[in-house]
Formats: sequence, C-alpha cells, structure tokens
Amino acid sequence: MVKIAVIGTGYWGKNHVRTFNELKSEGIIDELEICEVDEKKAKEFSNIYHIPCTTDFNDLLKDGKLDGVSIATPTPTHFELAEKFIEVGKDVFVEKPMTTNSMDAEALITLAEKHERLLMVGHIFRHHTAVKELKKRIERGDFGKIYYMTSTRFSYRAPRLDMGVMWALAIHEVDIFCYLLDKEYPKEIFAQTNHFLQKDIEELAFLVLKFEEGTLGYAFESWMTPVEGKRRDFTIIGSKMSAKVDYLKPQELQLFDASIVPIEDGKNFRAEYEGSYTIPIPYKEPLKEELRHFVECIKSREKPLSDMYAGKRAVEMIEIAFQSAKENRSIEVGK
Repeated sequence: MVKIAVIGTGYWGKNHVRTFNELKSEGIIDELEICEVDEKKAKEFSNIYHIPCTTDFNDLLKDGKLDGVSIATPTPTHFELAEKFIEVGKDVFVEKPMTTNSMDAEALITLAEKHERLLMVGHIFRHHTAVKELKKRIERGDFGKIYYMTSTRFSYRAPRLDMGVMWALAIHEVDIFCYLLDKEYPKEIFAQTNHFLQKDIEELAFLVLKFEEGTLGYAFESWMTPVEGKRRDFTIIGSKMSAKVDYLKPQELQLFDASIVPIEDGKNFRAEYEGSYTIPIPYKEPLKEELRHFVECIKSREKPLSDMYAGKRAVEMIEIAFQSAKENRSIEVGK
C-alpha cells in the first residue's frame, strides 16, 4: 500500500494532482490526498477527483499511512515543508528549485541522510523521452567529442512576481547540461541578466557553462519574446553527429549526420553532410514519468534520477550565475 499527498494545487501543483490520480487509477499508488490552504480550491479538487483534502499540512504530519509527499508550493516554503515531513519519516518530492539557497539545500540533505529518507527534486527534463534517448546515444559515443550545446526557452507572458528566469528557467539548463555530460559541475559559469519591468527580477538571462574538456553550454532565457511563440529547444553539436530536441515534441529526436574533417594537406577542412532524420519515440508525459519514478523509488529505495544532491548542485550553479552577472565576470566553480 502506497499513499501520497500533494501539497499545493496552484499552477503546477494541479498537474501533480491530475497525474497522481492517473497513477492511482493504474494501481501504481493506492491512496491520494490533497493539501491546499485555500479551502474553496481544496474542496473543488476533492470533488473533481473524489479524493480527501485538508487545508492544514499538519494533518498529514500525523498520518501514519502516508508514505510520501509531493511539494508543489511557492519556492520559499519548500525548505520548511520538506524539513517537517522528513523529520516525521516521510519520503519527499519537491519541485525545483529545491530551496532558495544552497545552505538550506545542504541542511535538507543532512536531515534526509540522518532519517534515511528519499528527497527527490523536480528536474522534469531528465524524464523527457527525447532527452533519455539523447543521453543513451551520447554515452555510447555516437556524437564523438561534444563541442557545444545550446538551449533556448522563449515565451511571451506576464513575468512572475516571485522569481525571474534564472530560477524559473535557467535552472533546467544547468541541470541538463551537466546530466548529459555526466558531470557534477562545469568548470566555469558566466551569466548576464537584465530586468526591464521589475526591480531585481530578471526577465532575460544568458548563461555560458564551460566544462573541463572544452565543451561549452549556452542558454538563453526570456519570457518577453513575442516574435518566436513558445519555444523550448536543445541542440548538441558533436564531432561525428549533432541533434536537436524540441521539448514541446517529446515523441521525437532530430539527428544530423554531419561532421567537419581535415583534408589530406592538414591545413584545410571539409564539411561532410549526409542529411538529417527524425527518430520517432513513443510518447510518455515527462511529469507522469517523473512522478511514477518517485513512487518506484519509494517502493525500491533506489536512488532517484534527480536526487537531492543534483537538486543542491543546480541551486549552487544558479547562485554562481547570479554572482557572475553581478560582477560581470566568469566565475570558477568551487573557487
């Protein structure tokens, strides 16, 4: 028997409720409960999904049947909620960013290790089917030497009032770049940010991550770009092959059989291009794969794909990026 509670039913939390309810109907979990401070919203979701609800998370702390919680509340509340549930012996899934600073992230790790609890962080793009396929191909050497990666997240929307694009968007990039290269951190981080509408909340960010082997990662984030439509894509350029992932199309991966090779005189180069093709991938919703994985880890006690250590590293990298933007210089990680 596995019982899960979703805490928070806001913009993203409502998707957690829907997804866990689907997992319940599939027999992956046995019981589901909602915690939402807004009594009207709590009753609304309870009626829609026919599951119990509470407006006070303290009720869940006393629930001996509860195995794990999914925290999808505003970021400043992540630390307190995760701390309380770990202390009473519950496994915790918390949306990204894990915490608002790396000191709190470290404190949660220490607590989770002490109580031997799972603490998984919602870095959803690790569970994107095209990214999984790309990771497999990188590991078997299909791309040769990785020259660089680029990632772009553009949209046109009212800016968030609680955080800018660094915490909301760029944190995906720093995590995925490291994940695909199987690195904990890059060697250096450089970032530039700008804000036009709100003081100290950036609507635009550009990051460069430099890794030991010379591989570069470029990320461009903006939610005030009306000329692109919603755009979420990732490109990787290698010495043997290149690829593009459209995050909005999780059922496909586009590959480019192309390379630049030296010619016999050793002074010039030749561009070889054999064409491109798209690999179809069976569709699996990333959020559902992510939350299913959390439940599987509760049952098996295996290490989550996006564990607490990865969550802390992502927070640290964004902190370094902010420092870089403030000082207008590249920052060596760990210095």
